Amino acid sequence: MTTTPQLTPVQRAAAVARLTENIALTSGAGCGKTLVLARRFAELLLSRPEDEDPLASFVALTFTDKAALEMSQRVRRTLAEFAAAAAPEQARRVRQWLEAMGEARISTIHGFCAALLRGCAVEAGLDPAFAVCGEDDLSVRKLAADAAESAVLEAVEAGDGKAAELIERGSLGGVIDQ
Repeated sequence: MTTTPQLTPVQRAAAVARLTENIALTSGAGCGKTLVLARRFAELLLSRPEDEDPLASFVALTFTDKAALEMSQRVRRTLAEFAAAAAPEQARRVRQWLEAMGEARISTIHGFCAALLRGCAVEAGLDPAFAVCGEDDLSVRKLAADAAESAVLEAVEAGDGKAAELIERGSLGGVIDQ
């Protein structure tokens, strides 16, 4: 079994020493954010009372699907290492969390928001089977173009001289494409 790298003092402060505070980590690629967040996730689980289901209480969000998958895998590895080093009763508890990791809310921001909306789809007036559009999706480009056209036309109708001037210089389609 591989061993989790040791945390630096700053990383330890974020992951372990400040468990009672909400945090947001920002840094460049390869600086240890995933290591710190995975350790923090595990430490938060361990700090909860025995009778709680902490996986239902925690959320770890990131920007990309790849980062969310990496986070989930890192949390699993960290918990497996904790279980291997723990006393039998604590190890049993940690192994239960490992078995329930599919329920952990470790996802992208848009994935988390989509799950919330699906949970309240009827109240929000949404089709529960809605899809989150991808960046390169044709429907995203169409939605963006429609929104831009509406915004430009509203601005012209409201008497915005700059919007009218833009259209006079080119065309509505040219303004929307930019």
